[in-house]
Amino acid sequence: MIGRDGELAILRTALERAATSHGGLVLISGEAGIGKSTLVAEAVRGARIASGACWEGAPAYWPWIQVLRALGADDGVVRSAGSAFELYDTVTGLLVGASPLVVVLEDLHWADPASLKLLEFVVQHTWFERLLVLATLRPGEVELSPALALKATTITPGSLSRREVAELIAATTRHEPDEALVEQIAERAGGNPFFVEQLARLWQGGATLPAAVSAVVDSRLSRLPAQVLDTLRTAAVLGRRFRADVLGAAMGRQVGGDLDQAVVAALIVPDEGGFLFVHDLIRETLYASLTDRAARHGAALRALAGAPPAERAEHAFLAGSAEAPGLLMAAARDAGSRLAPEEAALHYARALELAREPRERAEIGLELGTALHWAGDVAGARKAMDDALGLARELDQPALLALAALKCHDVNYAEPGQWADFVRRAHGELVRNPGTGPASDQSGPASDQSGPASEHSSSASDLTSPGSGLDTAARDLSLLVAEQATGDDHLVYALLSRLGAIWGPGTLDERGELLDRLAGIARRTGDEQLATDVASWRFTALLERGDPRYAEAHRTVLARAELPLQQHEALIERRLVAALTGRFDEAQELALAAYELGEQPAISRDDLRWTQLWSVELLRGRHEEADALLAEMEAGGSLHTGLFRAVTAVQRGEAARARALLAEVMTSDEQYLRWMSPLWLRFQAQAAALTGDPSLIANARAALEPYRGQWALTATISVDGPFVHWIAVLDAALERWDEAAEGFTEAWRAADRLGALPWSIEARARLTEVMRARGEDPAGLAAEVERDALAIGMAVRLPRPGDQVFRLDGEVWTLSFAGRTVRLPDSKGLRDLHLLLSSPGAEISAVRMLDPAGGEAVVAARSMGGDEVLDDAARASYRRRLEQLDDEIDRAAVRDDHERVARLDHERQALLEELRRAAGLGGRARRLGDEAERARKAVTNRIRYTLRHLDERHPELAAHLRAALSTGATCRYQPPAQTAWRL
Repeated sequence: MIGRDGELAILRTALERAATSHGGLVLISGEAGIGKSTLVAEAVRGARIASGACWEGAPAYWPWIQVLRALGADDGVVRSAGSAFELYDTVTGLLVGASPLVVVLEDLHWADPASLKLLEFVVQHTWFERLLVLATLRPGEVELSPALALKATTITPGSLSRREVAELIAATTRHEPDEALVEQIAERAGGNPFFVEQLARLWQGGATLPAAVSAVVDSRLSRLPAQVLDTLRTAAVLGRRFRADVLGAAMGRQVGGDLDQAVVAALIVPDEGGFLFVHDLIRETLYASLTDRAARHGAALRALAGAPPAERAEHAFLAGSAEAPGLLMAAARDAGSRLAPEEAALHYARALELAREPRERAEIGLELGTALHWAGDVAGARKAMDDALGLARELDQPALLALAALKCHDVNYAEPGQWADFVRRAHGELVRNPGTGPASDQSGPASDQSGPASEHSSSASDLTSPGSGLDTAARDLSLLVAEQATGDDHLVYALLSRLGAIWGPGTLDERGELLDRLAGIARRTGDEQLATDVASWRFTALLERGDPRYAEAHRTVLARAELPLQQHEALIERRLVAALTGRFDEAQELALAAYELGEQPAISRDDLRWTQLWSVELLRGRHEEADALLAEMEAGGSLHTGLFRAVTAVQRGEAARARALLAEVMTSDEQYLRWMSPLWLRFQAQAAALTGDPSLIANARAALEPYRGQWALTATISVDGPFVHWIAVLDAALERWDEAAEGFTEAWRAADRLGALPWSIEARARLTEVMRARGEDPAGLAAEVERDALAIGMAVRLPRPGDQVFRLDGEVWTLSFAGRTVRLPDSKGLRDLHLLLSSPGAEISAVRMLDPAGGEAVVAARSMGGDEVLDDAARASYRRRLEQLDDEIDRAAVRDDHERVARLDHERQALLEELRRAAGLGGRARRLGDEAERARKAVTNRIRYTLRHLDERHPELAAHLRAALSTGATCRYQPPAQTAWRL
């Protein structure tokens, strides 16, 4: 190496460190010809390396495929990985397993986005493993992520000095150059080693040195025989690396002799069963000289008959072939199935560039907009979609308008409100009021009430019935597209759209019919991807039916899923089954793996992760962890936060809070509720049971009863138990103990049939409560439940022998005593009893029990004799306390401590009420009279009324309380024997 001692020292230090300690990432950045590849080749001499070169237009992960091949690994791992995370983990594992290892990535400026993401993942592990990554790139031609840029050591080789130019000339020509030659070559090459070398070879061959650097390579190439040059020009079309057999097929003749001459001329070198141009500048110069590029790309297209779709589409596009549109669309679909939306968008954009017919342009534009949206290019997606919708409106073809509206509906899941008006208006004009003209411009506020009012006010209680909002539009429009479909592509898309639009409880039979149609199309066309998708939908349907054959269907999906998109769905199903069967830690790991995969159609990666992790934490009974996820969801703007927060609240027994959240959920958009309808039905049942409101319970039961034999499967992501379980919860709330026992037993058996241990535990735990309420001993069953729950790390609430419960759950009191449990609506008498039970043996003032919110000052004031209710000193004390409360409320509000604000405000209102009570007409001070006597009578009457009510509902508890209570100016609970209460 000449003139690269400093750069070599840095690289060799990194290599030595990687051999003994840890690796890292080193970027070698410089202009073409500066010697990046030569520097790397010299540095890694003697080390174990695996290299790959990036190529403009190559399929996703192309350089990594070459790295895997260099290691002797099966590059099919790229196609078979179940997710991007699984691929990243597998590739990194292979690299680490081969360590100490140096991975060399050439021409990173041409890397596809997927390869860069994989590089980012690999680099995260290099600090802990003996793994070094060296990457060459041209400055300013690639934008690296901050994560890569921060972790990289960057080497920037500079131009050669005159002395170093002289050394390189001598090494190339084996002659010592004179000063004039050195001066001439140094000036024209600008110190670039590649150009110095090429000029030296030209001088050695007796050629006149060109004046411009750009002519250096041309001059060398011009010395080749015409046939060799022609062969190399076609090779340049194939890429920097090429195979002799493919080149021969493209040329239509033998090319072995030509390639041998090119090797001797040091223009190409043998490489991995093919050949490699020694420098990009040579290939680029050859390609730039072509006057018949289209013809040569056409020849390459014919020679690559069995190549991947992306490679063939590239050549077809550059050849201007009639096959190009179809190949580009096929390549885009292939990229989508490989979870490479950026690549898919490139193919769709090229297909759009070639399309001439307005309808074709509209359809391709819709696909482009969807791909760009999936890739995260929101601005690009909006432009593509808007352009396509404009064409659809101009053409005014019902089938096209319906197709456009369905595409808008699909994107609307990821970005609610976008193009919603277009969907509504297309539905109105094509279905509700056909013939009213093309769908008008979708711009303007999403709240435009052009459709019926019910579109924005769907009743949550009628959640699973066909409504009149966006999903109704999708259901109707999908039928229209299916009826007018002229090919399988549109028919399949329409059937899948309807399948998604009708998803929810109560549609199993229709979904089965749609799946049968789709399966028939898959068999007729040999579409394995569609067949696998159908198998996945059948798996969820069997699970909803509570059919144990779901496990076999799940194995079928896992075995058939080959493409990354299918394997991602399989990954979601694996997580669902892991959570269903109580393998919680595995379920969480799979949820995080799905998150690493990136954005998916219909649901964002954040919402997917939140839903998966939250559902597991809730099932495990880890409410603090669930709260942390809810806070993350709220900060992230998730549409599902309200419903998830409400379900968490009722799971805790916070019925009053859940009732407020219920109103919020019921005003949510219909499409959000439809996907979450099983979870909503669960929440409706739990909230109604907690309130004890017979009308709410009746409504919830009516909503659940049609699905009694089915399972609640929310958004195909999480399982919310058998519906019969929640029906039994409602029965228990009404103290219909026999029906509740029957329902929980049925839920228990249903869970056991599916191997759903968490739901078996939940059903049996609730059954123990019912048994206790019926006067039965649940100890044996409770022991089983506790053992099973402990085995899988699940918290579960169980009645304990001798447990005495007097607890307020929201608006309902749960009272357990002497083996009997009842639930009663909230009342002041029950609150009085709760206060007394919380301080056994203590004398508690009736005045305090009458209104304890104002604190000791109020109690003291009401307990005085016949003087003024409040004297001057007391009023001054009240005012000072009010001022203190105002200051404390302000400070709590600044800290967003809403609970403290509410508590302080409650005390403040009580003090103000006391001041008002103490003032008569005209502001005159009132006399106290007998406030204490009034409190004694009120509290005594409340307690007596409550005990009479308990005589009917829980006579054992009523008898115990009568024996232990004394009432009067002060009240006391003093049981004859110590009694432990759970309050």
